[in-house]
Amino acid sequence: MLAGFSVGNYKSFKIQQNFSMIAGKSARHKSHIAIAGERKLLKSAFIYGANAGGKSNFVNAADFSKRIIIHGLDSVNLDKKYFRIDTDMYYQPGIFEYRIIVKGTEYSYGLVISYCKKIILAEWLTKFDKEGKEIYIINRETDEEGKSCAWTEMEYENPDENAKMKVYLSDFGEEISDLLQKKTILSDIAGRVSDRSSFFSDIVAVYEWFSNISVIFPDSKYTMLDFLTADKKIRDFFGSMMAYFDTGIKNIQNQMQELDFDRLLQSLPAAKAEKLRMGIDSHTENEPFMMQINQKIYLLEKGEKGNLVYSKMLMNHGNVKELFEYLDESDGTKRLFDLIPVLIESMDKSVILIDEIDRSLHTNLIKKFLQIYYQLSPSASCQLIATTHDSNLLDLDLLRQDELWFVERKQDHSSQLYSLSKFREQYGKEIDKEYLIGRYGAVPVFQSSFHFREEEDEE
Repeated sequence: MLAGFSVGNYKSFKIQQNFSMIAGKSARHKSHIAIAGERKLLKSAFIYGANAGGKSNFVNAADFSKRIIIHGLDSVNLDKKYFRIDTDMYYQPGIFEYRIIVKGTEYSYGLVISYCKKIILAEWLTKFDKEGKEIYIINRETDEEGKSCAWTEMEYENPDENAKMKVYLSDFGEEISDLLQKKTILSDIAGRVSDRSSFFSDIVAVYEWFSNISVIFPDSKYTMLDFLTADKKIRDFFGSMMAYFDTGIKNIQNQMQELDFDRLLQSLPAAKAEKLRMGIDSHTENEPFMMQINQKIYLLEKGEKGNLVYSKMLMNHGNVKELFEYLDESDGTKRLFDLIPVLIESMDKSVILIDEIDRSLHTNLIKKFLQIYYQLSPSASCQLIATTHDSNLLDLDLLRQDELWFVERKQDHSSQLYSLSKFREQYGKEIDKEYLIGRYGAVPVFQSSFHFREEEDEE
């Protein structure tokens, strides 16, 4: 579980800002707390702020750093990601640090990157023993001359294990290749290890935790809907949720439809089209297989005539002779289709981040969605972090004070992140009204007056 996240020199975050999921002393909303190791951690957090204040940049920072951790610097675009208001920040490092708890063990993982050199400058993974002592599992540094070194404080009983770790870390030493300058040690070792229960279990556990971070942006489309609803149990769950949220959908059905595969491949580059065609030709007969084409997931089967058929989700609004497709639904219903998988996947994900959770959705619906989330994941280690403009969620009957955060744009245009807890509000306070009048900051500040330019009358 996530205990904390820090980010510095990324987009609007100039000075390092700290975000915490450690629960405060409040005894309210116990279902919003999970025990991880020796910590009490929050299962959710909600971030408020004015437009252009930095809310989305917070979600982007987590997504950006996750991609680097898992896939390396070549998987992201480093252009203009530093704090651009101060051009000198191009030459300053970008910093991302996580404090996480996995299987009862607390770890700190950090990453420092150079925007100008386009390399990883530093990386560390530490864990805390029962006495609170911090032990370096891996530590990587680059000095001013560009020389790299990597080392560990871990000592294993088996000499072969110590030797293997030294070999892996030596690749990130002075003779480090251009490729490894852009790759994390965490992903490199996790990719080499075949035995998940080996002495590299700490590294593998942390790597898998980062792999299980899920990010949903306002324009995200959940591409596996047809695949998910091919499972009757999941399809029934979707249908019951859609009926519960008053979307007009009575139930969800699954139909097999013929796929014009050749026509679909025409929209793809020739090399990719040929690769997909070869994949189909080599696949075992009479077994369904999954394929992604144009950001859509297809569950394909060979039909009776040897043609390709795929699983398609259709909605029943009360007339079984006229079923609706996904594209026929309203923006709010489509948004629900993107969010409902959160309720299904919350058992498997480490953190789910949602930018603008309230987009196209009614306040009452969001409240019900959150209540269901807490009910369905009482013992799960998943956490939900979302940005929102919906001030109606600023309700201490719904959320805890320590779950509410604000991002405010300062005079130098940098973003400052802080918790409602610092104001120590009493229960019963109308938080939503206090926020809108500016008590907590992070609201739009308008100029004192605005005048339209008056056109001179033509004679």
